[in-house]
Amino acid sequence: MEHPALDLIDRSVIWDHMQMLWMDVDPAREVEGLARICARSKYSMSELEAIFWNEVRPAVSFNMTLLPAPEWTGFEIEWLKTRILEKHRFGARLPWKFLHPYSSMWWFQLRHAIQTLRAAIN
Repeated sequence: MEHPALDLIDRSVIWDHMQMLWMDVDPAREVEGLARICARSKYSMSELEAIFWNEVRPAVSFNMTLLPAPEWTGFEIEWLKTRILEKHRFGARLPWKFLHPYSSMWWFQLRHAIQTLRAAIN
């Protein structure tokens, strides 16, 4: 997989939808649409997992701790791109999932939904 800075056009679509899992909304409502976008993307499951854990999560997980109220509509795409390019962990080992229960829960649901959609396509 290319470095994020070299793959902005395709990557930013994924980033924009994945960020919603850390917004002040019900992420369960986001999983189906996000899974469709991911399933149609050029990225393998392991690449999508790396994008989730090493690009989007480091950039936006802080949102869940903001007071008095976190962002709920999603960050503006240009800000998001800049933030991810500053905070990403591209090429690093994936974090230990048990240390990130919130993110793990949504990754497992998203992964299952993507696998289901891709199996239906094939």
